[in-house]
Amino acid sequence: MKILVITGTVRKGRTTGDVADKVSAFFSKRHEVQLFDLKERDVPHMEERLSNAENPPEDVEIFAEMVEWSDVITIVSPEYNHSIPGALKNILDYLYPEYNDRIFTYVTVSKGGFGGLRALSHLHDITIALGGLTGPSMPVSNVDQHFAEEEVSEEYQSKMERFLEQVEDYHNKFSQTI
Repeated sequence: MKILVITGTVRKGRTTGDVADKVSAFFSKRHEVQLFDLKERDVPHMEERLSNAENPPEDVEIFAEMVEWSDVITIVSPEYNHSIPGALKNILDYLYPEYNDRIFTYVTVSKGGFGGLRALSHLHDITIALGGLTGPSMPVSNVDQHFAEEEVSEEYQSKMERFLEQVEDYHNKFSQTI
């Protein structure tokens, strides 16, 4: 299985990047993984979809190639103001037909106890509107307690294992029908 992991924030001091790195490393033990970190990319405000652009931004073209390569897209996103970061929405909006029947999975992150559930709800709405298939999710509550710089708590190591198994099961179920 080929998994594209998107780090959905560019904010300074973010913990989401650490979570995305750890999820990517965990997934890569059994699958091919590519990471698209918005903080390391130059993605301008979308003026038109990639398919209509005469001179598309290079990093948007790279993103499109990574989407095309992938079997599963895992979005790792914090919750900002009861939703998702604007930078994440911006990159998602650049593509449309490329997402058709693509499997999306989600890791939402918060420093509080709700694990980014409102962001997860919005991600479901957005990816359905883009023609994607909404797959498993792993909300991460109290991220600072569970994703330290070097270690992941035992609780979240177990949750990542269950999440990966759910992603594999979902992929196996839908890859036969797509």
